[in-house]
Order: sequence, then C-alpha cells, then structure tokens
Amino acid sequence: MDKEKLKKWSWEWAETLIVALAMALFIRAFFIQVFWIPSGSMEPSLNINDRIIVNKLAYGVQNPLFESFKEKRFLYIIPNPLYKRPVFTSDLQYFINFGFQPGRFDVVVFRMYDQNDERKDLIKRIIGLPGEKLEVRQGVVLINGKPLTETHPINNEYFDLKNLPATFGPVTIPQDAYFMMGDNRPNSADSRYWGFLPKSQIIGPAILRIWPIWQLGPIPR
Repeated sequence: MDKEKLKKWSWEWAETLIVALAMALFIRAFFIQVFWIPSGSMEPSLNINDRIIVNKLAYGVQNPLFESFKEKRFLYIIPNPLYKRPVFTSDLQYFINFGFQPGRFDVVVFRMYDQNDERKDLIKRIIGLPGEKLEVRQGVVLINGKPLTETHPINNEYFDLKNLPATFGPVTIPQDAYFMMGDNRPNSADSRYWGFLPKSQIIGPAILRIWPIWQLGPIPR
C-alpha cells in the first residue's frame, strides 16, 4: 500500500470513529443510558451486575449541562478542564418538558450527591408520590392510611419483624419529590434512610434489561 492510499485509509477510519463517538455521546446525552446494577437492593427484580436501559427521554428533552457544575467530567466521557466553572452549568433541566410525571412503581435511575458533590447513580422503585402521607407498618406500606397493593416482586423476609425497619413513618412527601424503596426491603438504603428524592434528580425510568441475555425483557413493574 503506497503512502497516499495509507493516508486515505487512515483518514477514513479516523473519520468513522469520530462520527461514531459523536453519535454515541449524542444518544447518551439525550435518549438512552446503559446502567449497571451495583448492589442487591433491587433483588429479586434486578440482580447484581445486570445491565439495563434507561429512557432519558421519558419526561422531556434533557439538558446535559443541568447542574453540571457538580460533575467532574462533562458528559461523563469528555474530561472537563473547566470543572466548576459557570460556563458549563445550567439550571434548566429540560430543553422541552413533555409534562409527564413519574408514576408509582416505576423503577427509575437517579442522581445522588455526597457532601463533596461526588455523584453516584442509584436505582430504586417509586413507592410514594408528591403530597401523599406514607407509613410502613409491619412491612406493609400505607398510603394516606390505606394499605398499598404491591404486585411487583419483593423480598419476603421484609415481613419478618426481626428484619427492621419493618415500621417507618408516617411522613408527608413534599411536592416535586418522591419516596423511593428497593424491592429488597431489608437490604436497601433508600428514602427510609436518606429522605425524599427531588424530581430534578431523576434521570429516567428503567425500561429494559439487556444482560444477562437469557433475562432479556422489560423491567418488572
């Protein structure tokens, strides 16, 4: 292969890789995200090391610069040399807000920040909606004083009163916030421990499990 052909071949491959990377960043920023299940808090519905697809377009066209001052890496892939500079931040969560609201029993991925503004993405199930009064009594969730019928899988050990906290609340959920719980109730650090989840921290609902391949299918709701 002569130099001209080698140069042309190299440029074509470089161009293909750049376009592929740009498309991957665009899709990840606005459409879908692959999430890895890091713990057993959602067992038996989701297991450790499962891979799922998150629909980032469920509630609106998200702004990837929203609260980006908290992020050490712009879009999580491209290093951001202007970390914590105002140029890379925005208080606009959605470019276009569809007006849809998260629903009860939706499994959603959301952002959590520690005291150092270090981000961690978590996954839980929405149990309580804005404005509701929630209580857990002997393992049974009560919404506004009425027992909640839960048809999704739950770790049945939660109903053994030796496994605390089988009793919690009552609490009133603020507007624009949600009460989150893991399906593995005895082993889930959720709203019973760290409080209510603001809607602004929700990335999107989990819609599909893609790994392991023999469990390919929609997330149990």
